[in-house]
Amino acid sequence: KFSLASESGRQYSVGDTLHIVISAKDTRNNIVTNIGDFFRASILTQVKGKAGSGAVGIITDHQNGTYTATFRLLWEGEVTIKIQLVHPRQAIDVIERTIRKYPFDLVMFRKFKNKIDTECNVDPAIFKKTSAVCNYSDPHAGAWWYCEKAANISCDKPGYHGILRYKKVTGGKLFGRYVNGYVSYLNHPLANRRRCVRGLATPQISGFYRSGVWNSLVCKNRHFSSQAGWQQCLKGKTLYLMGDSTIRQWWEHLVRILNMTETQIPGTIHESGPLLARDTVNDITANFRTHGPPLRTGFIRTSLIKYVANIIDEMEGGPNDVICITMWAHFTSYPVEVYRKRMEAVRAAIESLLQRSPEALVVIKSANTQTGNELISGDWLAHKLDLIMREMFRGMNVVLVDAWEMTNAQNWHRDAIHPAQDIIVQELEFLCSFICPL
Repeated sequence: KFSLASESGRQYSVGDTLHIVISAKDTRNNIVTNIGDFFRASILTQVKGKAGSGAVGIITDHQNGTYTATFRLLWEGEVTIKIQLVHPRQAIDVIERTIRKYPFDLVMFRKFKNKIDTECNVDPAIFKKTSAVCNYSDPHAGAWWYCEKAANISCDKPGYHGILRYKKVTGGKLFGRYVNGYVSYLNHPLANRRRCVRGLATPQISGFYRSGVWNSLVCKNRHFSSQAGWQQCLKGKTLYLMGDSTIRQWWEHLVRILNMTETQIPGTIHESGPLLARDTVNDITANFRTHGPPLRTGFIRTSLIKYVANIIDEMEGGPNDVICITMWAHFTSYPVEVYRKRMEAVRAAIESLLQRSPEALVVIKSANTQTGNELISGDWLAHKLDLIMREMFRGMNVVLVDAWEMTNAQNWHRDAIHPAQDIIVQELEFLCSFICPL
């Protein structure tokens, strides 16, 4: 149950703050004194058949069964408040307990010609077998990775990493009531925005959609009306995109927008790369490769796998290098310490890169909202890692592309692990706002 914190008859203007009081209740209408129910809140103006307007709300847990959702009113017109109970605390406890009890989603290591599959994980103890284990860990990269050793085959023999199957446990989001209101125009929220430069702090509400167009509250963000605008911004740049398929989408759309020519690299698969494309006329290069195990992809040659920290360590860096990283979607079902150690190594590599090449631009893309198997890649698991990532890079001279907010704030597409084209393009436009600032 939720309601306005103040009198419902009040008039609201652009620039005002709105508070919604939320009470968690059971089926008998008793307040449930949970601590840590997971809510999502948004404010929206829907337009039938078109992209609408939207922004996120900030949830405060008062740790007594009540919560407050805080919204900034950023555009004029009729608005709707939407409150989602993604998971009550009890469901979160079930997710956490199940992950601990069944800690792996059957990532496999395949010895090619022998076609022998063995299980892999970050912790060899879970195999619970007496067979030997191959250690493919790289402590410098913050990576711990083990596979059961196939009989009569050396651990050094090349093979393929991939995923065959995972636990089929699904869940859904519980939707609360909606409340409507009207906001009149008074103050322009985009006045006096600063230039986009690296190192800017990201506020809790970092932007909003107006008629489907993302308006950043961090800085003056770009939008391009033609291919020529993209080309002019990215001319002479080399982009290194590393992580999972949500940043591979960046590579795919850059190739499409710029009409780049892809170079086929022997032995690669599109899912995990490495991928390479060029626009030779404008001297633009786009690279993509996966972050290394754990991976939920088709089978990729082990010789093509590199950890992100090691890739960054090999870079000379320069004013025309743009390094973009996202790591979360393949880590959600593993203990958070596995993710933390990997990201600590990435952070250390970035710090070293920026010391030897301060002009290199480093960009971190956050997780995004999604639907799917709640024990593998649900919103709660992604959100938990996303908070660690934000704290890890807080205060560093890097750029944050807040894909979580950009997917949470929109209301004209369903949540999806791979956001729709118009959302990805606006993520890329925000990226370009730092490459060629207004």
